[in-house]
Amino acid sequence: MVFTRVRLWAGVVLFAFIACISQPGLAGLTVLDVVEQVSQANYTHYLDEVLYTHSGDDRGSGPQHDLARNNILAEFDSFGLETSLDPFQYSGTYYNVVGVHSGSARPDDIYVVGAHYDSVNNPGADDNASGTAAVMEAARVLSQYEFEATLVFIAFDREEQGMRGSSAYVTEHLNDNILGMVSMDMIAYTGARHIGRARIYGQQSSAAWKQSLGAAVRLYGNGISALDSGSISGSDHDPFELAGFQACLFIEYEVWNNQCYHRPCDSVDTPDYIDYQFATNMTRSVVGLLATKAVLIPEPATVLLLGIGVILLRRRNCS
Repeated sequence: MVFTRVRLWAGVVLFAFIACISQPGLAGLTVLDVVEQVSQANYTHYLDEVLYTHSGDDRGSGPQHDLARNNILAEFDSFGLETSLDPFQYSGTYYNVVGVHSGSARPDDIYVVGAHYDSVNNPGADDNASGTAAVMEAARVLSQYEFEATLVFIAFDREEQGMRGSSAYVTEHLNDNILGMVSMDMIAYTGARHIGRARIYGQQSSAAWKQSLGAAVRLYGNGISALDSGSISGSDHDPFELAGFQACLFIEYEVWNNQCYHRPCDSVDTPDYIDYQFATNMTRSVVGLLATKAVLIPEPATVLLLGIGVILLRRRNCS
């Protein structure tokens, strides 16, 4: 009789195990599973077709600035994020585009990834539609999953006038428990000498956060590498660091040798200029970082189920 009960409960556990592994999202979901959802095709679509990065476009003071902003807002909204245009004043009213994916267990713990969508009166394909497209792709992927902590995706405006948008955001959120911030700024140009290499900048106070990003690059970057290059200002991580939050800049290695920096040739139409694969791997790295730090849930259901099954079998056996 005991043997029959054991066989019966073993069958129940096996059936439940098979049912569990047949359901996406329940069978041992890992951070790598999430990272693998990052798509070069989607990234390219955002950069080429959504953010006005072709020759003649102008996201600084031209009509494409507001059109790009509205497209980002629409994409964030389509992902199911809590989306808003966050206004600030600088020679008029401008807007950061904010999308919030609230955490299920620790919603007050916050991780931020941002990029500026304005340009210097040019197409700004690399500076910085490249980073904005990465934030959009990260939002698309990560919004499909649950996390313990909250993820905030931000497209900042007026970075080129002294980080006006990010400074305004930080001022409004000084009391938030922001545990880490990444600024993705110029991530799609590799040049000929340092293909597959990136830089991480941040103050010593952000050393642990920079190390976490470096680890994510090694784990999820598809072979790219990142050098801790010390501290630098001049991007949207800086206001966060000045306010005491851990933050860093994630940027292409050859930024200082980019011949199209702040020039009309910063365009997706410039031959052999934009490296979509490299930018996608930069995006993978940040998605891996955020999915790890915010803590992906649920925990692998198969392990929990098997553990319950073992307990039940033991109890039946003892009876």
